[in-house]
Amino acid sequence: MRGWAVRTDFKDLVVEQAIVHVVPKHAKNEEPPPLQLSQTFCRLDEDVRAELQGKLREVFARLGREVVEDPELKSPLPDAVRAFLGGGQDLVEVSGELAHALRDSQNGSSSAGLLLVAAARLDGQRALLMVKLEHETGMQTNEIVADGLRTFAMQYLDDLLLTQKSKVYKVALFSEEGLVESGLQGWAADPQQSGKEVARFFLEKFLGCRHQNDPRELTRRFHDTVMTWVNSRFTDSVVRMDYVMAAMVELQSSTPELNPTEFREAHLQEVHQPDFTAFLAENDVPIHTFEKNTELISNRLEKMRVDLSNGAFLVAPLEAVQDGTVLVEDLGDGRTVVTITSKVTQTSSGAAAGRRPKPANATPELPSQAEMIPGLESVMVIPAQAAQASAGNELPTAQT
Repeated sequence: MRGWAVRTDFKDLVVEQAIVHVVPKHAKNEEPPPLQLSQTFCRLDEDVRAELQGKLREVFARLGREVVEDPELKSPLPDAVRAFLGGGQDLVEVSGELAHALRDSQNGSSSAGLLLVAAARLDGQRALLMVKLEHETGMQTNEIVADGLRTFAMQYLDDLLLTQKSKVYKVALFSEEGLVESGLQGWAADPQQSGKEVARFFLEKFLGCRHQNDPRELTRRFHDTVMTWVNSRFTDSVVRMDYVMAAMVELQSSTPELNPTEFREAHLQEVHQPDFTAFLAENDVPIHTFEKNTELISNRLEKMRVDLSNGAFLVAPLEAVQDGTVLVEDLGDGRTVVTITSKVTQTSSGAAAGRRPKPANATPELPSQAEMIPGLESVMVIPAQAAQASAGNELPTAQT
């Protein structure tokens, strides 16, 4: 689908009609209280519409996460959304169903609030938008009757959307673009949570969805893909060290997000950038910004390992490489000099085995993740010496 995996702004989100329902607090182990449902659309003037669109575009751009339907969660929402987007239900009908679903999904700690449901357009396609708001304590819901149908007064919506009397707490958006065979796809955001997390009750019980890309898995995939790219593309040891160090520093930084495009432009030589971008795409790593979470790779980010063709290997803290006490120099003929400036504190036998030297006529191999010592998994691989390899077994000429 066009732009699905790379959407970073929602400037084309347009609200056409909106309806608001009051969703009371549902106390645990008690009968659900009745909903206060509107019977027709709110009368949005252009100021309110512009304010609503502006708030929601900003929230989705800053915090939006792709979500995908999970049938195991058995929420009624995906079917209701499909019915609306397919023209089988109107906004009043579907919004009433969603209000019931929201009330039933909330636990005792969820606050009372408002559910705004809007018919919208995204990139010109039909879309359904839902927003959970909490209004200021003591702010009275101002209902009116228009053409015999219950709705909210314009002044109430002005106060609700154009002042600081309410907060956008949770939002979700689904468009025709997300009507795919594998399940409904859309976006969700939760300004109450840290980073781009979404409250579990809202994501799973109400939306019936899960995150399409878990930040922990995306971060691990970025790490592993960069390591594979470095070791499969370059024979120059300095280039290898520079790129692996750059990746480790980026992953260790305190920034909550990772932008592979900015990483590429800041740390890679221009001649290597197109191949890096293509390699990320081949390995399902997005090139756009995503939330960083190093939980799955935290033990790989403190030390770097270098394997040498003679069977020796070096494991060093990243700081030792950064401060120059471990220095790697490429001799330009396939050989590398590794210099360590420090004090020897212990020597012993029986160290964890490196790989034995290969015969001179053997094809050099790059190590797999499985060959690494647990806990020392950030790897730089130094290929077999060019002088020892026969012409038919030489690695490609080093790229610098």
